[in-house]
Amino acid sequence: MRFFGLALVLLVIAGCGTAKKSSGTGIIKVLPHYLDNEGQHTDGPTLLHRDVYQRELRSNPSLVHGVRYDVNWRGGGEVILRLELRSSKDNSKSMQVEQKVGSGLVRAQWTPILIDEKTYRSFGQPEAWRVSLWRGEEMLDDQVSFLW
Repeated sequence: MRFFGLALVLLVIAGCGTAKKSSGTGIIKVLPHYLDNEGQHTDGPTLLHRDVYQRELRSNPSLVHGVRYDVNWRGGGEVILRLELRSSKDNSKSMQVEQKVGSGLVRAQWTPILIDEKTYRSFGQPEAWRVSLWRGEEMLDDQVSFLW
């Protein structure tokens, strides 16, 4: 019984240390979407349509005409969203895109960051990404892909 109680307390303490604040400024989710020649990331209304179409675009790079990173973030005031990308091309430099965003309310919002076709073709297929949220020189939050 004592062991069970100690284990429960340790789990609660460990969970509290890794949980993000539910309010304040931070990144909630990042969704990278490949885009076709019409700038669409899906061919139907459902998430299943989107996922199947994204798989088709990933497996056929000639159909891809750009990438859009949809960033769901929360915060108020003026901040900068910074997207860093690593390419699948050998000996290529990483790319960084910044976008100034802001709002007067502390609420969740979506911001798209677009990599157009010309940039996509010269840079190559993104292999890894990192999105960070900045206020001045202070990084408020970040999210990275698995291969970052």
